[in-house]
Amino acid sequence: MPLSRRRLLQAVLAAGTLHPARHSGAAGAAEGTLPLRLLRTGDLGGLPWVEIELGGQSTRWLVDSGASAALIAPALAERLALRALSPMRVAMAGGVQTLQRYALPSLPGAEAGAAAIALDLQTLLGPGAQRLDGALGAPWLKERRTRFDFERRQLRWFSGATPDTAAVARLPVRWDAGLPVVSLALGARPADEFVFDTGNAGALVLFARRAASLLASADPLPETVVRELGGTVRARLARLELLSAPGWQARQVPMALESGQAARRGMHFDRLAGSLGVALFEPGAVTLDGPGSQLIVELPGLPEPPALAGGFGFRLEAGDSLAVSALLDGGPAAAAGLQVGDQVQAIDAVDARQWSVPQAWEALAGRDAVSLQVFRDGTSRRVALRRERFFPLLR
Repeated sequence: MPLSRRRLLQAVLAAGTLHPARHSGAAGAAEGTLPLRLLRTGDLGGLPWVEIELGGQSTRWLVDSGASAALIAPALAERLALRALSPMRVAMAGGVQTLQRYALPSLPGAEAGAAAIALDLQTLLGPGAQRLDGALGAPWLKERRTRFDFERRQLRWFSGATPDTAAVARLPVRWDAGLPVVSLALGARPADEFVFDTGNAGALVLFARRAASLLASADPLPETVVRELGGTVRARLARLELLSAPGWQARQVPMALESGQAARRGMHFDRLAGSLGVALFEPGAVTLDGPGSQLIVELPGLPEPPALAGGFGFRLEAGDSLAVSALLDGGPAAAAGLQVGDQVQAIDAVDARQWSVPQAWEALAGRDAVSLQVFRDGTSRRVALRRERFFPLLR
């Protein structure tokens, strides 16, 4: 299970925001529903995005509660001839940069003229994001109630009251520098604060400060390297036995513990313990109630929904063909003899040679077992894999 990329959260020191709608109808409607898609870059979770028509063009927007500003691809700003605003200094993993800003056209639930930082999402998320045109961040979400219905694949925003039902868990939200923060306990430890981050496709990330205390008392854990905005961050991988909040708990939670100098970025990375991602909520729905300052969790089996199924333990890249780019120690892929550089010819007998990485992971989503046909050293061979919870367990 690859560590989910967390590039949008650290992208901004301060930013212009999307303002709440003052009118109804068309793009500025106070309520609406859009099909919700997931951009999958690994075998756990996905990044939520929606399609919005702007200036007669179909555009695709990531919906990222961990981004403290709206983002727009420079190419789209140029195509739409958007009005340029004053540049802004932005903090990234590789240092501080000065980036252009533009006044956005009218978006769902927001007036025209709000500011967005010009930044190519492919820089943030890799080649899989080449078709994304921008990101709606926490300022947009704070002004409304937004329901991420992952089971039905719908994004709904509304201004009315949230349903009063016992079949949900309601977690209080504190807004920290414009980001939604919830209190969660790791095992029997005292509760700590995590940003609710739909820009994290995975389950749980611990920032370096909080991770250091757990790593100091843990046995050696497998390590991975993740490319962040302008740099790389190392992380150790583990399973957390129990993650809990009043009315909700999750077991066997895949967790990435950031480590190394690049992970120490200051600001909220030191104030907060980590990031709570999409994968934990994909079996159901979650509503970020901005005006009500609460996170409403709807999952089958509350207060203790079934644990996540685990992972296959490999990563993919797409160049001339789809290929294995990394293996995770102790995972099913390594145990089955898969090797870095293996070219993936077929997934369950379906030709996958020209697939993109998101296409491949979408085909594998929700699958407990898979058969890969791979090509190596002039020979084609079949590799059978089954998902496992293979990360070392932390209590």
